[in-house]
Amino acid sequence: MVHAANAEKGLTYKITSINFENTMLAHRLSALGFTIGSKIKVRQKFFMKGPCTLEMNGQCIGIRHCDACKIMLEQADA
Repeated sequence: MVHAANAEKGLTYKITSINFENTMLAHRLSALGFTIGSKIKVRQKFFMKGPCTLEMNGQCIGIRHCDACKIMLEQADA
C-alpha cells in the first residue's frame, strides 16, 4: 500500500483507507465521492511537498501534501 502523495502519476489506484483528523475535510471529500473503494488517479504532483491533483470520474481536485499522505491506496487492476 502507498499513500496518495507517493503514488505514481497516471496509474489507477483504489482507496483503502482515509484517516483525516479534520472532520470537515473528510466530509467534503466524501461529498465529492472520495470514499473507501473509489478508484482514483494521481494527475499531478508538485515538488517540495507541494499539493497534488487527484482525479476521480473525470473530476479533478487539488489536495495538500499532508492531507494526501492520509489517503492510503492500493493499485487497481484497470
